[in-house]
Amino acid sequence: MSNSGKVEALIPRCLCSIENSVNLNIDFEDLCSVSISWENGFVSELKPLKLKNKKPNNILFPRFTEAHSHIDKSFTWDEYPNLRSNYAGALTANLQEHKTRTTEKVLERAEKSLNLAIKNGYRAIRSHIDTYQDQGNDVWPELFKLQKKYSSKLQLQLVALSPLEFWQTENGRKLAKNFAINKGILGGVVVPPFNKKETIKVLSKMLLLADKYKLEIDLHIDESTREPGAGLKVLLEVIDKLKIRVPITCSHLSSIFFLKEKEILDLGKKIADKNIKVVALPLTNFWLLNHKSKITSFKRPVAPIKELQKSLVDVSIGSDNVQDPWYPFGNFDPFYMMSCAMPMLQLNPWERMTLSSIFLAPSRLLNLKWDGLIKKGCPADFVILDAQRWADVFSCNLKRKVFIKGDLHC
Repeated sequence: MSNSGKVEALIPRCLCSIENSVNLNIDFEDLCSVSISWENGFVSELKPLKLKNKKPNNILFPRFTEAHSHIDKSFTWDEYPNLRSNYAGALTANLQEHKTRTTEKVLERAEKSLNLAIKNGYRAIRSHIDTYQDQGNDVWPELFKLQKKYSSKLQLQLVALSPLEFWQTENGRKLAKNFAINKGILGGVVVPPFNKKETIKVLSKMLLLADKYKLEIDLHIDESTREPGAGLKVLLEVIDKLKIRVPITCSHLSSIFFLKEKEILDLGKKIADKNIKVVALPLTNFWLLNHKSKITSFKRPVAPIKELQKSLVDVSIGSDNVQDPWYPFGNFDPFYMMSCAMPMLQLNPWERMTLSSIFLAPSRLLNLKWDGLIKKGCPADFVILDAQRWADVFSCNLKRKVFIKGDLHC
């Protein structure tokens, strides 16, 4: 059968659950040697591999989950470059792009992004889509069609990224009602400086709208170098005031990097208590925030992953932008993201919490049926590399095979 097979491979120990682990051979980089078989698109056997003085020539990963992307604006750098490479320049170029934006252009970029993501090893993506009151929202029915078109190979989740005030308008309420049917997600931006009283008002209405239609919220929050944690503190205040619980994701949270460790840990406990999930986005944040044209800035704000995890916050790492005014590089390749993010954040690939933020936490965030743990009965959705150690994974000459439901995709 074409969707059945067998391979000897190394798997990170924290990414596999194996019944007979007594004889499991685990190397010093926490890679274990296994024999894995699959039938009809599901893993049928996973057992320790007994090899003396040698290891398999493959490393096997579950297909990846992207926690945060922008497929509507990807690959717009050539037309709308941000040569100043800072936040203000990105916002200016982004607004220029909106003047020429059409549904056709958005769909073309989205399809290019999804095809690359599937080829490179993604099985699910959450993408934010710029949404404004003064522009038609004709794109949304087409995006939901696209979601269905790719559903056999990739699960696409869509977030309407809009000014918070949009959710008070008639168009915003109509879109939220539509999202209740199509499982869309309410999005917005909370970045200082802002009027605290007004922000509390619009955030409250957004949360009440989400509660009414049983929707999730994913906020770009505190993507800044100023007023550390100001947006998060307002959000926590609103949640306490309303006493409602809707699923909330805080994307970025970069500025809390500037707080003292105790303050971060205290905030982390409050985030965990509210079951708020966090997405760290080191590539775009390191590139844009606190960018100085004539000096090297050593203060690069990014969500402090280790402190947040210490406070029991579920943290995912996402890629964010691809070849647009916010970040000019990338190609919807999870290994590019890993090879950049781990050195930036000083994360060890042989540690469980690191791999959790890349594989398991994003799967939980998107509420996928499979958490990404390789075990008997799980989907045969793999990325298999010609590699024997982590240094091979982070080389520039990767040879990969992507399996979708047991079938070799590429």
